Amino acid sequence: MKVKDHFLSQEIFEVKPSKHKGILQTFPQPNESDLAKYYDSPEYISHQTQAKSFRDKIYQGVKSFMINKKKKMILKHHHKGHILDIGAGTGDFLNAFENSNWTKFSIEPSEKLKSNLSKQGINLVNSLDQLDDESFEVITLWHSLEHIPDLELTVKQLRRILKPNGVLFIAVPNYKSYDAQFYGNYWAAWDVPRHLWHFSRIGIKSIFSKHNFNCIKDRGMFFDAFYVSMLSSQYQPKGNLFIALWIASLSNLKAWFNKEYSSIIYVLKPSI
Repeated sequence: MKVKDHFLSQEIFEVKPSKHKGILQTFPQPNESDLAKYYDSPEYISHQTQAKSFRDKIYQGVKSFMINKKKKMILKHHHKGHILDIGAGTGDFLNAFENSNWTKFSIEPSEKLKSNLSKQGINLVNSLDQLDDESFEVITLWHSLEHIPDLELTVKQLRRILKPNGVLFIAVPNYKSYDAQFYGNYWAAWDVPRHLWHFSRIGIKSIFSKHNFNCIKDRGMFFDAFYVSMLSSQYQPKGNLFIALWIASLSNLKAWFNKEYSSIIYVLKPSI
């Protein structure tokens, strides 16, 4: 399937099956030195610290709500320790862990955001290679895994640095969702070429089980269907906001039965 970078470059890419079961890949994949230019926009929402438009305000409001939800999920497993957030962005998620029980680390490729993270007392790491074996109780990738070039090596490294009793949290879009099927190549969560990989529930569980992880739980991200559908409708020649809201609602309703939400959070633990 051919997909346009509607957000920035207007270039055409292809989304094809990868060598990994249940995982699609963007072709051609920009090399790492070229990737930065596809993020170079003040409109790239996960890098924004202030809401500019009505859409941005909705995004930031839902983001704050979801940070609290994610924190509660983590505290069910650990109340202290070392936590690593990969793709930390503005640092809002790590800042929710404000007490001295937590030592906070981040990997953030954006040079514009690194200095801000450092000022917030977050330890910056350039790559997973720099981290010791079994050094984290919690590792999170909130819509980050799809951006990482070397997928299999990354999964292997995550297993290496996570403690035996540690927990890994991953959120990614799901190309098997109803909104993805409805919008086709206009589906905003393809987000090529920034999204190098595209996951299904089978794909996530397959590649992580290969590297000795058990998926102990997955849960849908209800609000993502609305945000993605509204953005997808803007990309269509005759997009309609009301239809977008209907499609999002229908996607969530169908997912109530088949679990194919627009985006999904996976909770994984090392297998023994």
